Amino acid sequence: MRTSNRPLFNRRNLLGATAAGLAASSLGACATSGSDDEVDDVEVGDDAENPFSVDPSAPLDVVIFDGGFGNEYAVAHQAIYNEAFPDAEIEFLATQAIAETQQPRFAEGKPADVLDNSGAQQIPMDSLVSDGELAELTPLLDAPSYDDPAVTVRETLRDGVLTSGTYNGEVYALNYVFSAWTVWYDAKLFRDQGWTAPTTWEEMLALCPVIKEAGIAPWTYAGQHPVYLYDLLLILAGRHGGVEVLKAIDHLEPDAWRNESVVKAAEALAALYTEGYILEGTPGIDHIQSQTAFNERKAAFLPCGSWLPNEQAAIAPADFEYMPMGVPAFEGSVQPGLISAGGEEPFVVPKNATNLAGAYEYLRIMLSKEGAQIFGDTVQAATIVKGVELDNPAAQATDALVSNPDDLFQPFFRFWYTKMNEEVRPALGSLLSGESTAAEFIDRMQTVADETAADDTIEKFTHED
Repeated sequence: MRTSNRPLFNRRNLLGATAAGLAASSLGACATSGSDDEVDDVEVGDDAENPFSVDPSAPLDVVIFDGGFGNEYAVAHQAIYNEAFPDAEIEFLATQAIAETQQPRFAEGKPADVLDNSGAQQIPMDSLVSDGELAELTPLLDAPSYDDPAVTVRETLRDGVLTSGTYNGEVYALNYVFSAWTVWYDAKLFRDQGWTAPTTWEEMLALCPVIKEAGIAPWTYAGQHPVYLYDLLLILAGRHGGVEVLKAIDHLEPDAWRNESVVKAAEALAALYTEGYILEGTPGIDHIQSQTAFNERKAAFLPCGSWLPNEQAAIAPADFEYMPMGVPAFEGSVQPGLISAGGEEPFVVPKNATNLAGAYEYLRIMLSKEGAQIFGDTVQAATIVKGVELDNPAAQATDALVSNPDDLFQPFFRFWYTKMNEEVRPALGSLLSGESTAAEFIDRMQTVADETAADDTIEKFTHED
């Protein structure tokens, strides 16, 4: 992947904006540091217990996205940090307003030390990288692991999980969660009704009228956040035509959106609405409302990420059995096992962090066996660390779905190109609510892809084979 050092949003504009204005423009604007001081790089020293030479009394500033995974695991990680450095005061913020609270800090040159840059208000990664706002994480990866000084941190990680945080061959984000976007159903409901989870799209369509006869809608989704449909559409297309179909979209190749597999997938999703297979009112509900309707067994299928069981833990009935399945593939699909999975939940270290060494050490603790197990046990989702075993059936089922590395692929265009990310969300919403046809959706996305490809001011990205 390639990226540019060209600033996209300058310091004067940022410092002149109000906090409200920053929040409103957060998804499209870049945060440029207000500091012109040279920042010392962190090097790996000879002390395996303190390889970054952390000042034991230096405070640490940690900001966590308080979303589907909550923040309980982060509190536990900080306790481990304080066991090693009891004199270090940790300032901790758990919030969903990442851009609103953190973008002004980048502008002032006073960012947090560790930032979980996730959620709907994520600061665009391409902007942070392009503006040189982030520290490169190779020192962390080359350092001795927390548990065994003979093994580097890099060697403790699952294969391929660094890809999504790598730009121009350098790692700027540690995507801590090994996540998969799947279709969820309630195994108990299906068992009680005598239904079999479909493996093909045709089987799913045959089951939909049966589900409706039971007084249940076949599908629901987060209508206010149609980006939840992103992987459903793309993986359906990729399974049919192969992963190269999706790479062509990411690479902005001419007419990539007009590929027959993409058109077929768009038509299939549009038909879910026209056939009456979507829960009434879905286009107007948010992710929590759609997930709650799913828990109330008002809908049988819900597209979502691996955090779903944890996010709904306080709401789901005690007998609800979360079970993930891959996107049902069209019959005749050339890659029916393809799944959107890999590293997600990007943790970054700002280059101008006050306690850069402490930030690296905090991430090293997160990647310890204890730190990873804490996360896995707390949220019942896999981390990127090898060897974390979970006893939750849903987590085990997700692991089984992602067992073939050749079938793992994450579509990236919405992360690489802010303009396309902003377009695909309402476009998907219109497609699934009957406001636009599949042909109109394809034309809309091909147009923005062509505009992006033709814009020489936008640095282009490619997958590394």
